Amino acid sequence: MRIFIHNVDSYIGKVLVKELRRGDGGLNRIFGTALNAADAPSVVKRLASKDDPKKAKKMAETLQSCRLVVMDLFNSSMDDLLFAINALKVDPKSDPPKATGELEGDVIFVLVSSAMVWASTESQGSDGFLRDSDFEKRRPRPGSKYEQWKEAEDLMLKCFNREGSQVKGFVVAGGALYGEGEAAFSQMFKDAWRGIQEQKILSPGTNRVPTVHVRDLARLVRQISLSSDGINPLEAVPYFLAVDQPPAGEGVARKPPMQKELVQGVVDEVSMHYDVPIVSEDKFDFTEEEEILDLREQMAVDLMLEPSAIMMGEEYSSSCDPPGWLCKDGFLAHIRTIADEFCSGKKLRAVRILVGGPPSSGKSGLSKAVAEHFKVPILELEDQADDKCLQKMSEQLSSNICRYRGYVLDCGPVGFAQAEKLFRFDVEVPKSEEEEAPPEGEEGEPAAVKIERRLNEETCPTFVILTQAPPGLCKAKWQAKGGAPDVFEQRMQAYAASNLTADIHSLADFFQDVANIGVLNLPVAGMDEEDLVESARIYIESKGRPFNYLPSEEEIATEIREKRALKVEREAKAAAAASLKHDDHEAEKREEERRHAERLRIIAQHEAAQQKLHDLPLREYLMRYMVPNLTEGLIEVCKVLPDNPVDYLANFLEEHSEVSAEHKK
Repeated sequence: MRIFIHNVDSYIGKVLVKELRRGDGGLNRIFGTALNAADAPSVVKRLASKDDPKKAKKMAETLQSCRLVVMDLFNSSMDDLLFAINALKVDPKSDPPKATGELEGDVIFVLVSSAMVWASTESQGSDGFLRDSDFEKRRPRPGSKYEQWKEAEDLMLKCFNREGSQVKGFVVAGGALYGEGEAAFSQMFKDAWRGIQEQKILSPGTNRVPTVHVRDLARLVRQISLSSDGINPLEAVPYFLAVDQPPAGEGVARKPPMQKELVQGVVDEVSMHYDVPIVSEDKFDFTEEEEILDLREQMAVDLMLEPSAIMMGEEYSSSCDPPGWLCKDGFLAHIRTIADEFCSGKKLRAVRILVGGPPSSGKSGLSKAVAEHFKVPILELEDQADDKCLQKMSEQLSSNICRYRGYVLDCGPVGFAQAEKLFRFDVEVPKSEEEEAPPEGEEGEPAAVKIERRLNEETCPTFVILTQAPPGLCKAKWQAKGGAPDVFEQRMQAYAASNLTADIHSLADFFQDVANIGVLNLPVAGMDEEDLVESARIYIESKGRPFNYLPSEEEIATEIREKRALKVEREAKAAAAASLKHDDHEAEKREEERRHAERLRIIAQHEAAQQKLHDLPLREYLMRYMVPNLTEGLIEVCKVLPDNPVDYLANFLEEHSEVSAEHKK
């Protein structure tokens, strides 16, 4: 069969290609359009386009040659639909629409829509459910884009389902789509995976949200194409509802899940549990992002839809692999599978890392930096890793957050024995038929139960980093942090007993010999923290870089360059400050030397003057320095005639001796 799918590279388009590729008699030939040709599935035979008249004509011919044409309103416009209607020889502008020619053969046209077109439809039944047969009563929410979707549905049904028409038109309206990496619930899973507690439930949260796995919707499209010969759109309902059918609980009628159940279910499965708050609409954060707005609108709908009878039939998708429904019981019943599909579709991978090494070798700082870079939780094993502690750690490693995101385990002095308890478990080996029963004609006890020790693949780390540093360096770092020397000795002895003792298997031996995991031995001496983190990052990304909402490689390279530039700048500033301090010290030293030289000069000058005075004869000294002042003093006494001539003369000589000294200087 030749099949045309509009936008084969879209979320729905890729799933349609996957489900429609294989037919009952072999492989179908897929044609279609693409939003981005590079993302189109490789099995698509040829991509068409209507970018210019020549290409548009070729695309119309391709549409006419296909037995099945599928278009979804999620990724198509009204112009796309009008082009397809015209290509299939119908004039949509005439009233009623008229055929403009004949096709080579009959065509099945399936328009994939959304249950949101039913958002404001009132139920007429006593059980509150809406069914395919109510499609003429469907009403979208006023002012929403789904009013145009309803117009598109009505136009397609009006144009194709006429007496003598070669085209049978059907609408498949699905509930909120999930699975295969997510579309509607993508933001909800993203926030939960990243551990961001920003989820909100729009009050009161008890509204019913119809959902469907996107592959179950695609299988309904496939089933319609296979059963179309027995369906006359003029007599039967050409409208199909694709929704899950959650099982009824004890004493409770089957109903779609409530909004609060969906949100809390995602949080509890992928992230750490917290009670998601219920808020009123006026306190709900508004955003202009179309994806977020679509999610809010779908989560606010309150509908109970019954799946189409064709989905409930025993032969539904019996030839698919696997046959039948994928998620008949609904979103919540298959939440783990859906979460795994989300991780696979978004290329998210649990990064499980163990970091070991001697005390104060830098493993704790490395663990923290690696955990921050890969956005995974950091766990720390206590120094005394007894059975109770190991059991508690095993429970943490098995938690949902570690299952989906991974972890960084700072394992302290753990050795082979503790790792064996933490990452292996006992499994009972099934008995063979010969072991189940004793030989014929003999009686005896059956063979003893065999227990096999196996590696826990879900919790065992995929990357192991062991820091290496000499004891002297570790001790120096420990003391620099103010740690007690006796505590360091105790921890070093514990680590040596588990990993450095002859004839004792080490932690590295467990992962290399038992778990078959390569170990990165990381020397610490001569490396700073940035170098250690970069070496660890390269080792962890050696098997492929997980998406995990991490910065791109270009952003990481830019960050590394900026850090190195900042480091160089800091070192340059430190060198300049040291040089300036040295220059200041040299200047102070030169100034002190100058002052000292000046003091020596003054002392030498004084000593020279004193020596000169000492060398004068007494008579000459008295005549030069004493007699003139004494004579002047006696003359002054005679002039003044003081009451105490001796005291007056002494004061006079003292004053004039100071003046003489200043004069000599």
